[in-house]
Amino acid sequence: MQDWNVPAATPTRRQRLRAELLREARAAARRLLAEHGADGVTMVAVAKEVGIAGPGMYRYFEGRPGLLTAVYDDTLDELIAYLERAVARQPADDQAARLHAATHALFVWCRSHRNEFDLLLGADAQHAVGASGTSRPHFVHRLGSVFVPTFAALWRAGVPFPGDADVAPGLAPELDAYRTVLTQDSPGVAEEVPVGVVHTIMVFWRQVYGLLCMVAYDQLDYAFGNFDAMFDDMMRSLLASLGLEPSPRVVLVEA
Repeated sequence: MQDWNVPAATPTRRQRLRAELLREARAAARRLLAEHGADGVTMVAVAKEVGIAGPGMYRYFEGRPGLLTAVYDDTLDELIAYLERAVARQPADDQAARLHAATHALFVWCRSHRNEFDLLLGADAQHAVGASGTSRPHFVHRLGSVFVPTFAALWRAGVPFPGDADVAPGLAPELDAYRTVLTQDSPGVAEEVPVGVVHTIMVFWRQVYGLLCMVAYDQLDYAFGNFDAMFDDMMRSLLASLGLEPSPRVVLVEA
């Protein structure tokens, strides 16, 4: 236990310089990801950005896998903060608005951050997964921290969800395992939220992820342009499946 009567040690000049260079390196890696995708995030490229020799980067990262894990974590932090700000703008008692706003913010962010989407959720995600082995579950429970409280509030308010008996027996254990990861950042929710609610969350995510892939990889762009109309149609359908309508109080982020 820390003794609060003892002043914390002041970082040395060397420690301050090291911390500053590490911040600069992570920021440079984030810029390279945005501009060139994961393939552009290399030890040599980041070293060039911060003005040090390539081998010097190994003092800060465990090779390129460690660098990719760092930029993955920073990008995910950015996305979750963006979604949380969108939810915070909604009335606390309006779950339809909160669900709509969070989903729309995810859609807008992924549309304007395609290289970042690829690292978090697309083909380049394998780089980060290979680096740490835990990136995908980490993404799931971080995203769950944004969406699960809204689904839990809808369930507590009496919105009808499938009962556990309505879930296919072979699927129930998998949903239970998914629930454990999904609710990691929501203490107490794992025990509270039934498997039927988790099933609804998975159905919701299947549809949203499908649209995000269409947007990020220019699928059907010859017909659907910016996909706004498709998003609106999907959102109305998802809300209707919960017995809800789009809230007139929702405040959406600008595309």
